[in-house]
Amino acid sequence: MQGTRRRLTTASVLAIAAAAMLSGCAQGGHDMGDSVTTKLNGSAFHGQLDIRATKVERVTAAAMDQFGLNPKGDDAYLAHFTVKRVSGAFDPDAVGDLTNDAWGLRAADELQAGPELAASDRNDVLQEACPFDRKAITSALTGTGTADVCAVLLAPKDSTVDAVSYMRAAPVDEAPEGDSTITWRAE
Repeated sequence: MQGTRRRLTTASVLAIAAAAMLSGCAQGGHDMGDSVTTKLNGSAFHGQLDIRATKVERVTAAAMDQFGLNPKGDDAYLAHFTVKRVSGAFDPDAVGDLTNDAWGLRAADELQAGPELAASDRNDVLQEACPFDRKAITSALTGTGTADVCAVLLAPKDSTVDAVSYMRAAPVDEAPEGDSTITWRAE
């Protein structure tokens, strides 16, 4: 995977910024499975989006090898989410607001953004285990359907995962309110 070091460095910078936003929120957030309505921060999507974290699962080193990815000593996880349009107009560029580095994992009181992971970095095995289908996401955000989104996330080795997060949210004007980072407590 080319550019992994640069991607992980970018993810580290984003994680530091996100961790600063989460100070004091270590035990806050939503339960896994809770639906949260939000806007996308600085996005081409002008409306409200429903996001639900459905599952976070640890991935073995052998699976990461099959995915063609190297976690470089960190523990790897797959975090699964669903997204659907609540209201508003959609621009296909907004799919970029749901890419791998938009999601984060909190472990050992630190939030770490997912590494950048281009579509070309997802081999068939990874795409099946952790779907990111731009066409399906675009269809859900322009219609009334729901799309599955998955992120490959990393945590310090042998740490306990506390939560998964979406880090590109913006508050909504109507209830339920979003936050600048939406957090779901891991089970």
